[in-house]
Amino acid sequence: MSHSQRKGPSIAFLVCTGIVVVLFAAIGIPNFLPARFSSSSHPLAVRVHVTDQHSQTPIVGATVQVPGPHAEAITTDSEGRGEAIAYFPATGILGRSGQHHLYGTIQVSAPGYRTSETSFVSLFGTRYDYFHRGTSVTCVLTLVK
Repeated sequence: MSHSQRKGPSIAFLVCTGIVVVLFAAIGIPNFLPARFSSSSHPLAVRVHVTDQHSQTPIVGATVQVPGPHAEAITTDSEGRGEAIAYFPATGILGRSGQHHLYGTIQVSAPGYRTSETSFVSLFGTRYDYFHRGTSVTCVLTLVK
């Protein structure tokens, strides 16, 4: 049997075809699947209303500290309200989902009151779906004299 009478594809053709298929899979498939992300420090606005436990009146000038590497303490206004930015790890799929992985405590102090520490998990759970529920959470915290 001579070379001109051979039937079936050559080994070179099969190798080239295999390489093309592998390259298409390596390049094409990630472009069809949504991108996953993981962030070590994603912001979440924490809106607080700090009140006196006995009288339920707002506490002006209370200091609120939330977790996170870049979080700053805030001071409540004349209505006992304030907003602090906490930073938590987050994961999800770009454009489809996103969840904060909550940890740590929110600490509140004011002159004449006992300092309060409340865990984020007890307030909001271990995960917070910010993609569907929004990028802020709200809580009422009471202080005791």
